[in-house]
Amino acid sequence: MLQRTPPRHLAPPVRIHTRARDHLLVESVLALVAIVIASVIVVGAMLDRPESSAARLPNLLPPAPTTTRVAPAASSPATATASPLADPGFEAGLEGWRTLGGAALERVGGAREGDWAAQLTRGSARWPGLSRSGILKVRTRHVYHGTVWVRATRPGTTVQLNLFEVLGGRRFAVDTVGAVVGDGWRRLEVAHEGHRAGAQLAVEILAPDLAGGTQLLVDDLGIEGKPGTSITAPHTSP
Repeated sequence: MLQRTPPRHLAPPVRIHTRARDHLLVESVLALVAIVIASVIVVGAMLDRPESSAARLPNLLPPAPTTTRVAPAASSPATATASPLADPGFEAGLEGWRTLGGAALERVGGAREGDWAAQLTRGSARWPGLSRSGILKVRTRHVYHGTVWVRATRPGTTVQLNLFEVLGGRRFAVDTVGAVVGDGWRRLEVAHEGHRAGAQLAVEILAPDLAGGTQLLVDDLGIEGKPGTSITAPHTSP
């Protein structure tokens, strides 16, 4: 059977989809352009703001911890105990002092400082000197420094400075320093660490070879206590 083809003008129209696809493509491009333009406008507005970049951009990392350093408190220096001797230069007299070895003791002029000094003259017994007890109550873990200035009217005189403790009428824990002095003032220093709490601190100044007719002058005695157990080696000063 022979099939006949209808005339061209009577054939049904052919639908072409190319134009529709082109239209959709144009719309997509326009939408993308609009999105890009909007993004540019937003970013530009953000860049024009005065805030820092840290405020504009999100912080993707957690902030570093802040450490506050506190300066250490200054350590307080060891407080020295005020000298318990109200009259270290014998300006008010000789009260509280006693002599040793039968020596004679008096106040005279010619002091190192002030108007008066104590003068010791040899007596009939050995080890002439002067002493004072009950200066203060000893505290353990404290170091006591005793200083004194001495001179002799005869060169080559030996002088000894002692610091010790007295408890129950007995003396113990004696620390001593000695020097040979002449007619110029010389400073002696001795250190003593406290042994028994509540004991009385005492001091002695001795001149074991003080010759007859020779005088030993004593002035500016000082006693000072500081917390601690380190004793600096005593020394003498010219």
